[in-house]
Amino acid sequence: MKKLMLAIAFCLGLTASNAQNAKTIKQLNGRTVSTEALTTRLNQLLDSAEVAGLQVVILNNKKPVWAKSFGFKDVERQMPLNDSTVMYAASLTKAVFGYLFMRLVDKGILDLDKPIRDYLKLPITEYPKWKQLGEDTVSFDKITPRMILSHSSGMPVLRSEYGDQLRLIAKPGEKFYYSNEGMNLLGFVMEEYTGKSLKVWTIEEVFGPLQMKHTSMVWEPEFEKNFSYAYFKDGKKYGSERRESTRAAGSMTTTAADYAKFVANLMNKKGLSKKGYDQLLSPQILVKSKRGFGPLKDTLTTDNDRIELAWGMGIGLFKSPDGTAFFHTGRGEANINYMVAYPDKGIAVVLLSNSENYERVYGAVLEACIGDKNSPLTWLGLPTY
Repeated sequence: MKKLMLAIAFCLGLTASNAQNAKTIKQLNGRTVSTEALTTRLNQLLDSAEVAGLQVVILNNKKPVWAKSFGFKDVERQMPLNDSTVMYAASLTKAVFGYLFMRLVDKGILDLDKPIRDYLKLPITEYPKWKQLGEDTVSFDKITPRMILSHSSGMPVLRSEYGDQLRLIAKPGEKFYYSNEGMNLLGFVMEEYTGKSLKVWTIEEVFGPLQMKHTSMVWEPEFEKNFSYAYFKDGKKYGSERRESTRAAGSMTTTAADYAKFVANLMNKKGLSKKGYDQLLSPQILVKSKRGFGPLKDTLTTDNDRIELAWGMGIGLFKSPDGTAFFHTGRGEANINYMVAYPDKGIAVVLLSNSENYERVYGAVLEACIGDKNSPLTWLGLPTY
């Protein structure tokens, strides 16, 4: 990607609303940066790393104040990315699912501490996709939604890491293990128990009320009008994710502008009772692993103690000089996403990238946007600031 191309994209980029045209951005250190200077800085960073495209939304005073799209949704055809271009959210879905689940807890439909087995119509061994979990019935019977949402159920991130065998790798409730499998199981349980799909639940409880008009748990026909491809490190096109079935762990398609509405909702503590937010954004389990993913996920460390890294209900938490923050990542084959919010400061940022090369400047972009030097990038296995 060339600077000239990015410059063209800047000019053609569409803002999500007039409210997102702030001239200056307040950062965590109390200083302000002009959006003109920020645009120039992001241009330099993305150009240096050969990032295909990036959507950015910054929140000040707990509301979106600036949105900008950089680069291309289709590099080969030189089609600029804009703020309405849908992107694959990947694991950013999990935070939405956690919030949705708490909405249904507030309504008395679901219970965080009711064992999963009590939600199911059949014994777990009767479900082909999940039957192997029944090999340790004593442990499985202890698993609750609270454990799954906080990644402490004992399930692995993916069964493919264990020869496609889905078995518990830790005792329920004892250790943090980030788990897509657990989230997807809970999504299935919720659908079966309520008789309503996650697609419908999210529309009714999240996307509709928050007016997230470019967001869905599955690929929608209208997305074909304005979607982004994703690109590997060598610049080759991966394609675009078009999930046809709902997965609580990561099937959502969205835009940074839409997701920023969700983040603002969390920062302002709307849509849930006080008790609901106390559960959603309070530590359920401390994270003691050296890394969130990969081989070092089994290595214990005290490195995270300083920031009290923990997990709430579907969302990560840490403490910093700028107050307690909540965050989540989202990684597809080539899509790389991140959001972090500092409610005490009223500052947050949502970043959606369609380029694997974005990892090269992950921390630098965070610092440029909101002055964030606190996010647990090392734990995430990413380059630091």
